[in-house]
Formats: sequence, structure tokens, C-alpha cells
Amino acid sequence: MKFFHTRFLVGIIVLLIGISALLNVLGITDFNIRTIIFTYWPVFLIIWGVSNLSDYFGGHSEEGETRVIRSLGQLIAGLIFIVIGFLILGRNLNLIDVDMALFWRLFWPIIIIIFGISLIRGVAPAKGAKSHLAFMGGIDIGKKPFTLQSGTYFAFMGGIDMDLRSAEIPEGETVLDLTAVMGGIDIVVPSDLPVICEGTAILGGVEFLKEASGGIISTKKVEYLPEESSRRVRFVVRALMGGVDIQQRD
Repeated sequence: MKFFHTRFLVGIIVLLIGISALLNVLGITDFNIRTIIFTYWPVFLIIWGVSNLSDYFGGHSEEGETRVIRSLGQLIAGLIFIVIGFLILGRNLNLIDVDMALFWRLFWPIIIIIFGISLIRGVAPAKGAKSHLAFMGGIDIGKKPFTLQSGTYFAFMGGIDMDLRSAEIPEGETVLDLTAVMGGIDIVVPSDLPVICEGTAILGGVEFLKEASGGIISTKKVEYLPEESSRRVRFVVRALMGGVDIQQRD
């Protein structure tokens, strides 16, 4: 178990709070639990940030033929959580004077700018590529056999489901550009299909081949390249207050 595993550390803190409350009830101690919680809750943000940094500096990992590449977003998110946590904790302890109202007013414009940059950096659509939009509705692809083509898929307050097990995959690399804004995209790929999944989540989450990432800002890249193949699919993903899930199934 990693020492900085978020769930483990948060569990320890919650356990200590519970023990303190029990000792208060028994009359052994006289802690003001409410004051402690309201003062020291930013410690959770610091723990979360340290956990992200721990995952980032843990480097790449490989399991069989699946390769998980370290996430720059984990580094950025970790630093953001740690800075915010220390600022709020310092203010609560009257150690520093911070205008948190200004910080939160700047927060959303910065998030929007980051997402805009993510959209601009997306791959250019291939010639003849099709666009698919799910606007407050749903799209279901794959119930019948079809030929997969490079294209863009945009879910805005809607959902897109695609099953590539019934698809004819062309030679070369097929690029699918996926964007979910307050919506969801679920993709199923054959277990033997070489795939590259890379994406960014902002206030949302992505899961690539059972490798999940999410939070304020996170990025993830997972490659499944079992052998030299004349065909593969590359997923370029971004999610804003939404989610994208790509999984392998037989």
C-alpha cells in the first residue's frame, strides 16, 4: 500500500475524529470537534494533492501489454490542491491574510481557458471525417455492423455509446476525437484491438482500460499495443464536468 494513498490517509483522519468524539462523550476529553473540523478541513486538500504528486513521481507502469504513462495533469492538480490547502489552512489559523473570494472569482475563467486550449490542441479531423453531436440526447453506434472512420464525437448534456466489436476497422490508424461537456461517452473496444487512449478531464473524469483519472485537472494516457499490427485506433479525449469511459471486452 502506498503511504500517500488518499483513501488510507483520509480514513486515518476520520478514525481520529471518531475516536475524539467518542472520548468527548465518555467525558475523558473535551475537544471542540466542530471547531477542529472547520479549522483543519483543508488538510484533506493537502493530502489529495500529495497523493497526486506521489502517483505522478511513481512514473510509468506496465501490466502485461498495457502501458500507463505518467500524467502531467496529476502534477498540476497536485500542486493546485496543496497550494489551495495551505492558503485556506493558513487563513483559518490566522497565519496569513488571503483574499479567497478573489481566488474563486479567477478560478472559473482559468478553467475555461484551459479547456479551450485543450480543444485547440486536439487533432485536426481527417479529410472526409464525420462529426457526431449528442445535444441533450443520445447516440448509439454499434448495434449493427459498420465501418469505422476517423471522426469527432461531441456530447453536450447528452450521451454517446459506441461498440467497436461489430465494426470493421480499416488499415492504418483511425483517430476518434471525443469531447464530453456535462455529458458522457462510453466506448467498448475488442480485447485484441491495439488502442492508444489519451485525454484531459477538467472537473470530470476519464477511464481508459480500467485506468481512471479525474479531479479539477487530470490527464491520462494508456496504450495497449500487444503486437505489430496494420491497424489501431487512437482516442483523443477531453471531458469538462463529464466523463469518458473506454473499456475492452471480448
